[in-house]
Amino acid sequence: MEPEHLQPAQNTAPVPPVTPTTPPVEERPFVHTYQDDLAQAMDVTEAPVVQAMLADAREREVLAVEEVTERRERKWYGITGILLILVTVAIIGYGAYYYIHLTVPVRPAASVGVFPTTDNIVTGGTSIDKVLANLGTSTPLPTGKPILINLVNDDQTNTLLSNSQFYSFIDATVPEPLQASISVARLGALNTGTAVIPFIIASVSDAIKAQKELTNDELSLVQMFAPALGIDATTAQQAAGQAFQSQYFYNIPVRAVISTTTTAPQTPVFLYGYVGNNVVVITTQPEVLKAVYDAVINQH
Repeated sequence: MEPEHLQPAQNTAPVPPVTPTTPPVEERPFVHTYQDDLAQAMDVTEAPVVQAMLADAREREVLAVEEVTERRERKWYGITGILLILVTVAIIGYGAYYYIHLTVPVRPAASVGVFPTTDNIVTGGTSIDKVLANLGTSTPLPTGKPILINLVNDDQTNTLLSNSQFYSFIDATVPEPLQASISVARLGALNTGTAVIPFIIASVSDAIKAQKELTNDELSLVQMFAPALGIDATTAQQAAGQAFQSQYFYNIPVRAVISTTTTAPQTPVFLYGYVGNNVVVITTQPEVLKAVYDAVINQH
């Protein structure tokens, strides 16, 4: 037998093992959407798991929609509340403005009281001296009762003189502050049986303000109203500049100029006082003040 021939060994490199490759797994985001959950559910073969995941996805979707709706409603509620507040403030502001600026305050009509009056006396073509001289003669007056003298512009309209016209007719230069404090001013007279004593009666809206203005003008009051009260020029000149004194006549507080002459010592020359809360009387005799005061009291 022939011997076997051995083949020489060949030098060959080792073949590395082949590692199977797998496709990369796609990473899913942490926050899942409905589509993600559906895709994940499709990869699962178990039906209960798929149903549970679908129900959870729908529930979360419903909650998200409700949250958006609630947020939108809260926004509209906030805007509506702000609008209502602005409208309420506007209504309150308009109401306050209307009340303050557009409404008319109710005030009682200015009046000196209810007194008998004379027939109308037309001031055109006459003077205060002639009117006073005719009192008790051509113009009869009842005794012991204060009476108002109707001074009118003309006999067609029979309109009483306004305050400014009245001051002009009696030749009285009344300062503006004092005029502003007097609402109504009228000329009156009292027949005592022995004499006819004229007086001025005035209604004031603010007694404190009127008293302040009268006090400020006391040095000129006598000469201011002397023609209307029948005070002659000599007496008015003597009383001018004299200090007023606080006196009581018939328990009525007055401010008066007292005569210092030897012929009539301690006799009032000029006085004024309040016969009511808002009615002041200017005259020369305390009897007039008492008669007017009694007439005003009887009216209440």
